[in-house]
Amino acid sequence: MDYVILGKNVRKFRQMKGLRQADLAEQCGCCDSHIGQIENARGVPSLDMLVKISGALGVTVDQLLKENYVNPEMVYLKEISERIAAYSARQRIMACESLLNYLDSLEKFNQ
Repeated sequence: MDYVILGKNVRKFRQMKGLRQADLAEQCGCCDSHIGQIENARGVPSLDMLVKISGALGVTVDQLLKENYVNPEMVYLKEISERIAAYSARQRIMACESLLNYLDSLEKFNQ
């Protein structure tokens, strides 16, 4: 396992979620210095800790271990899907219609 890549990915996904090291540490049940050591490849996390970190970041362990994940947008799509699933049917329809309108505008802009 390449701990430098692991650390870079933990930092990248943590920042994408807008979390501080202390926030991630709290969610994982460890101290922020442990997260810092993992991110700087100075600490070796247990498998249990990797699973906790991936869960807190909403990514797979595989995404943490790979240097170049093919579909990084999947992190966002999963989060969007989970958030929309919590809405009422009416709100889900409104969210989907809004997204479709936005995508139409984006496509027109790119032409």
